[in-house]
Amino acid sequence: MDPSIDHIERLRTIYGKLKRVRFGGVVTSRRPKYAEGALDFQSLSRQFRQENCLEYAGLCLIQSSRCFSELKSSTSELQMLLEAASLFLEIELQLHQSHTLSYHENLSLALSAYQLAQKNLREQNERYLAGLITFQVALHLEMLEKFQESERLFSMALDSFQDLFSIQISIYQRLINIRIDNEKYNLALQTTTILIERLMKTSVNDISYRRLLASYDILRLFLLLILQPHPQRLRADYAKTLDAYTWESYEKLNIPMSYLDETLFYLLQSITLAVQARDLSHIEQLEFDLNQQPQIDSRHIRLFHILKQKISGHFIDTLKFDQQTSSSNDITEYR
Repeated sequence: MDPSIDHIERLRTIYGKLKRVRFGGVVTSRRPKYAEGALDFQSLSRQFRQENCLEYAGLCLIQSSRCFSELKSSTSELQMLLEAASLFLEIELQLHQSHTLSYHENLSLALSAYQLAQKNLREQNERYLAGLITFQVALHLEMLEKFQESERLFSMALDSFQDLFSIQISIYQRLINIRIDNEKYNLALQTTTILIERLMKTSVNDISYRRLLASYDILRLFLLLILQPHPQRLRADYAKTLDAYTWESYEKLNIPMSYLDETLFYLLQSITLAVQARDLSHIEQLEFDLNQQPQIDSRHIRLFHILKQKISGHFIDTLKFDQQTSSSNDITEYR
């Protein structure tokens, strides 16, 4: 902080403009100068940013937003809240990346600012913008390795984009990745199945949707092979998937398996049979061929390695598999 600048005196001057003058206990007719105060707080915030005092800069923006709130300027209030939240998150990310001890006070300030911003948007009936803010917060929480909180917010963001499936696809992909990363394979399987069902109801003639369908059907197969739920607790669509990758011929396949390359389909069928036979040596022999397939990506390879670990003795509790599990009913707003 620059010692040549009296920041305390500047704050006193600003707050003096926001006070009502009293004489003998009676409030005079002079009104607080909220417009001047808002601009002064913004100016002070810029000064703090130049001095790399980001937390003070964010707090000044919060005060500026309160001034705009008094002026009923919701757009300016929203802008100040979002800028403040961005500064607080920037501080938190710097601490996280430098492995510095943090009590997450800046994260709490950021979430409070985002919550006020969402309240502002709800009052303006801006559902999409509120959803985008929730999505942005979830992305930052994911970067901070707050996976449980980010998973909850990604699920919340889905509700804001019921009629914008292209955005929902991105959110579903994030959810699936987080759940796989945290070994929540049953939830990842359910989310993958929901995405496949939604894709099949959309334009199946779109080549990009066909590729997505094929990719996520492979993902669903590997998740099923990892979980290996008991046949009596196996959903009909899951049983149908496993049957197709066990006995079906390529010519008789239905969507989405019919979007797979024929060579890849028979390779996956071989992997499925080898897993059911618990033939680790055969699975390892098939790994090279799997890596050569253009429709196979890094997520598939990762699940394939997890599958190999399971076959070689890594224990996964299949009793956790519950076809009725759903996270959508447990979602509450972050406070």
